[in-house]
Amino acid sequence: MSGHAVNGPDESAVRAALELIVDPCSIATGVPISLVGMGLVKEIISADGHVTIVLRLTSPVCWQGANILGSIEKAAGTLPGVRSIKCVLDPAGEWTPDMMSPAARARLRKLRPIAKEYSP
Repeated sequence: MSGHAVNGPDESAVRAALELIVDPCSIATGVPISLVGMGLVKEIISADGHVTIVLRLTSPVCWQGANILGSIEKAAGTLPGVRSIKCVLDPAGEWTPDMMSPAARARLRKLRPIAKEYSP
């Protein structure tokens, strides 16, 4: 898009806003981790002030989904230049722990180590 000015936030600004939103399930584990750190943000599309965020959840039956979407729309909607904000769930977007950022995974493992496998 070089050659002309782009109105609205770029992907990095939106991602930075989403870093401030903590995954509710991670709070329950005692290790609060942002949506970005958890690897829940699948895609950010920002063009001419219209922002679309595609999200995956840790579980297809996540009862916090609506709250998460509301938090995302509120946080990203306050960015300068946002004309519209749309947050959608990817129904086929399966989340796995390896999608977490290395820093988030290390923090989680420091406070909640993986138990050694049981060997009879």
